[in-house]
Amino acid sequence: MNFWLQKKSAWAAITCILLTSTAALAQQGEIVGVPHAGAMGITVSVADIQAKTAIADLTLKPVHLKLEGGAMRHPAINPAAPQVASWPPANPNSPNSPNGITATQTIHSNFLGATLGEAGSVPPDNMGDIGTTQVCVAANGRLKFYTRNTVCAAAQTTVTTTSNTPLAGPALNADLDVFFSSVTAAGVSDPHVRFDRLTSRWFIVAIDLLASSNRCVIAVSSGPTVTSTANFTFFSFIYDALTPVPPSPYAGGFFDYPTLGIDANALYIGGRMFNAAGTAYTGASVFVVRKSSVLGAGPIVTTAFHQIGTAAAGIYTPQGVDNDDPTATAGYVIGVDNAVFSQLDIHRISTPGGTPTASAVIALTVPTTSSPLNQVNSLAGNTLDVNDDRVFAAMIRKNKITGISSLWTAHAIAVTTAGTGANSGAGRRNGARWYQIGNLSTTPTLTQSGTLFDAAATNARGFIFPSIAMSGQGHSVIGFTTASAVNFIDCGVAGRYRTDANGTIQPFTLATSASTTYAPSFDASPFRWGDYTQTVVDPLDDMTMWSFIQYANASNSWGVRAVQLKAPPPATPTAPGTIGCGSIVSTNYVTPVTLNGTSVSNSEFYDPGTGYTNRLAVTTTGAGVSISSLVFVSPTQITFNVTWPPALAGTTQTLTITNPDCQSVTTTYTLPTGCTPIPVRWISFTGREQNKKAVLNWATANEYNNKYFIIEKSGSNNSGFAEIGRINSKNVNGDNYDFTDNDPAAVNYYRLKQVDNDGKFTYSDVVLVKISGKFKFTAYPNPASNKLTVEYDEAYRKGNISLLNSDGKKVLSRSIAGFNREVLDVSSLAAGMYIIEIQAANGEKQQQKVLIERQ
Repeated sequence: MNFWLQKKSAWAAITCILLTSTAALAQQGEIVGVPHAGAMGITVSVADIQAKTAIADLTLKPVHLKLEGGAMRHPAINPAAPQVASWPPANPNSPNSPNGITATQTIHSNFLGATLGEAGSVPPDNMGDIGTTQVCVAANGRLKFYTRNTVCAAAQTTVTTTSNTPLAGPALNADLDVFFSSVTAAGVSDPHVRFDRLTSRWFIVAIDLLASSNRCVIAVSSGPTVTSTANFTFFSFIYDALTPVPPSPYAGGFFDYPTLGIDANALYIGGRMFNAAGTAYTGASVFVVRKSSVLGAGPIVTTAFHQIGTAAAGIYTPQGVDNDDPTATAGYVIGVDNAVFSQLDIHRISTPGGTPTASAVIALTVPTTSSPLNQVNSLAGNTLDVNDDRVFAAMIRKNKITGISSLWTAHAIAVTTAGTGANSGAGRRNGARWYQIGNLSTTPTLTQSGTLFDAAATNARGFIFPSIAMSGQGHSVIGFTTASAVNFIDCGVAGRYRTDANGTIQPFTLATSASTTYAPSFDASPFRWGDYTQTVVDPLDDMTMWSFIQYANASNSWGVRAVQLKAPPPATPTAPGTIGCGSIVSTNYVTPVTLNGTSVSNSEFYDPGTGYTNRLAVTTTGAGVSISSLVFVSPTQITFNVTWPPALAGTTQTLTITNPDCQSVTTTYTLPTGCTPIPVRWISFTGREQNKKAVLNWATANEYNNKYFIIEKSGSNNSGFAEIGRINSKNVNGDNYDFTDNDPAAVNYYRLKQVDNDGKFTYSDVVLVKISGKFKFTAYPNPASNKLTVEYDEAYRKGNISLLNSDGKKVLSRSIAGFNREVLDVSSLAAGMYIIEIQAANGEKQQQKVLIERQ
């Protein structure tokens, strides 16, 4: 049998290429990158890929075996690391997922996606992701897209025991080498898949297998759904052809283990570099691909940060970090440190969509870590190769409940029976260590970490190749492979809830029940396994989780499992009882409702916000009854409006509250009786000066039995209002109105009198409008009966005041001698409309109508 074989390295004899120390790396400061414009993309139809795969599948291919050293690193102990299993140190009564199988978030869909028989490669480098319309399962040698059921639909399942039959009917079932054949003639390995929610595109990254100066290859889908009429655009770059060109033996070597993170601005691809012979690790690189450059025809723009980690120090196996926040402005990579255990190294990438700059290493001390063990399983004398303590998939997610974003990642380490990292000693077993890191934009800090481990004294389970993700609710799920000396190799999942004590995780559950051994004849113990898993959040609802995990699906075979996990249901609602009358819109009542709930076993209301197809929903029974203005307030409170017809007064109706994942709860409420309609609900009433005129605007939310609006005006003392106009009601659900006073005074007060069809009326608030540039003159009260006060500014001093009757004859006149105010006695005048005229010394006149009334 012909194998592609990368020589298994004797890492004890590695030639260490010491380029710089960790301290020197930290001191070198930030690195400004050099963007490199590469080749244009090559677009290939899905139909063409599938046709070429069909031809390739007619030829029996040998199994490709990629080997790699087991003990890849020998870091020093970090004396600052706390020797604990969790951070903060856990309450001893809190769960740490000990041996025993109990419930976590509920498994829904659970199917076999790809197998060794289809892919023909070891290890599988198992990978997958969930999109809005499809689910992708990837492995070395095989790439599949299945049509997914919605989160509301029935589960997609295949048997969880021994089986070589994946889920039927993939929309695309491609040979991975054929898939990338437009950009490389060599074999392809190490696929990473991401569905980008922000662009609704699939991104697939891999490397080709040229022994020297190999390529990173990238595929970008034309949309969210991969069908025969869709296409992919392919790009590539040769790592050592990017500026700056690295020195030998870094140049001309082999780029291995590409990782992938995507955000709004870029793709972040990390890699481990070897010399061409594959006998020496030469350091780590990070490649920042400008996202906009690969969303069209290209050219691809890549910025290389070579030797960001070296053969002896700095970041090891940098993991690009996913982030679906559309407002993100900086990217991140994270990895373990190559010089010491118990330290995570972070690099922040600023301006990733332009000229990226990588920060100096940000070192974060974590609880004690160690190299994992080769994992024992039920086949005595044989183990699985677990590589080293590199971190796996990393993501930044925002907790929509707290509003805080944090970074999550996980890796496998050897631990004691207490879950503490240990590099020596009897009784060690593999545990899955996970981390939550906060304060990312300033100085990152460890928010919490925990360890999924088995505390059994003998035959303890090991947990390897873990990956973790957090949903918008703040809940998290970790997926992993698990086995022991008495257990076959299975897929497992465990979850923690937002309200769990920091550093703890709920007991695990198995997603499969393997019953066959894994010892393929073309490999030798420790058998290649992994090299990673992938756990993600559903882009439809931001609350359902998926994990893509490897297990022994049949004798001497691996399978990649797609496991979907449902969040807890909505909170248990408290019945609102009889709701209020509210206000009238057209002929219906609109009642605001605050609905409270009780969390039972982490049940809660949830809404992911804009940008998601599935949202929180409330529906109601009752003919003509509807729900509007739904607002998610908290996990145990929502508000909304109930619109209902008066004919249903006194009836009891049912509310159904449905979370984005289609789990629902119900409660009842009663519509009130004896409600009195409110004719008008005001939204606003404003006034402003425009061209020496006073312009009034008002808006209503609803009008019921409303006849017209009277516009009333008063002088500077805000009393004695008089009508200056009226406008008929539009009698609709709400509208906008305006009125212009063409002859305002310097100071004017206005109000609206709303008059019903039956003659009843209400008033609006009062608004003030001042007219600049006019001499100030006002008379009040208006109407007047005995006394009429006239106020004026200094421009009218030494002037005259006159009162004219309706015929224009002066009935009262006097010279102005007072100090800005004159009081006129009008008690002897007949009732009627008069004009008060004030004339300044320069001859300028102003007039104002005034009504004199008699009781």
